[in-house]
Amino acid sequence: MAEIFGILNITADSFSDGGKYLNPDEAIKKGIQLLQEGADWLDVSGQSSNVEASLVSEEEEWNRVEPVIRYFVPKGVRISLDSFRPAVQKKAIEAGVRCLNDITGFTYEGDREFLKTYNEKHPDLKFIIMHSHNRNIANKKSNLTPEKVTKKIQVYFRDRRNELLSLGISESAICYDPGMGFFLSEDPMVSFKVLQDLEILKLEFPQLMVSVSRKSFLGNVLGQLPVTEREFATLACEIHLLKTKIPYIRTHNVLKLRQAEKIWNLCQENE
Repeated sequence: MAEIFGILNITADSFSDGGKYLNPDEAIKKGIQLLQEGADWLDVSGQSSNVEASLVSEEEEWNRVEPVIRYFVPKGVRISLDSFRPAVQKKAIEAGVRCLNDITGFTYEGDREFLKTYNEKHPDLKFIIMHSHNRNIANKKSNLTPEKVTKKIQVYFRDRRNELLSLGISESAICYDPGMGFFLSEDPMVSFKVLQDLEILKLEFPQLMVSVSRKSFLGNVLGQLPVTEREFATLACEIHLLKTKIPYIRTHNVLKLRQAEKIWNLCQENE
């Protein structure tokens, strides 16, 4: 079974649910819902990464996520922090977060030696390296093509893995997210090529995390579907992830994915 990361965006401008959970009570309520639906982790973010997003201060980012972390960690809930800022990552680890999901692949300016220190203190920490063509917030401008994208991702993962290993982080603690949608290119076929090549990526990087939830490339190939109408496309794509046995799936709609997973597994029992 895949481990499911339920997306909890505590932001004003996330492309799918910006502004819905800025109130801590609403964010906690949503977190409880995701857990009840079957999430293994809550993937919490206080800084949007979509192409139209604005950078908030580190203080504001932390203030958004702290109440949720403080509420769930004492209850034994596993929290992943979706943040690329070392200062926010440090505070989160100190508050009990045990997974860092970094869209820059831990390349953002600032101290990264702290990763070694905290890894020694907390050997259960996970580190998710995400690939992005610009190593930052999503950007429509990209020179990636379907023919080149998989090799580019492999080279990037190797580079980032080597740095984390040099900091004493074990390979078993590192997960890899190839990035999708505008993290790759405005051309949807670039994302579909990655999905077609997941088995190739898994050979070298078995601990893959993939998030296709409601992303632009799904809407673009179906006649510019708005975000609110991408649920069926998302689920079709996530069933492909189940078929490919991706170990970690990050999604907005945990319930639909868990239901699909149950039916998929029952269909495969005699194979």
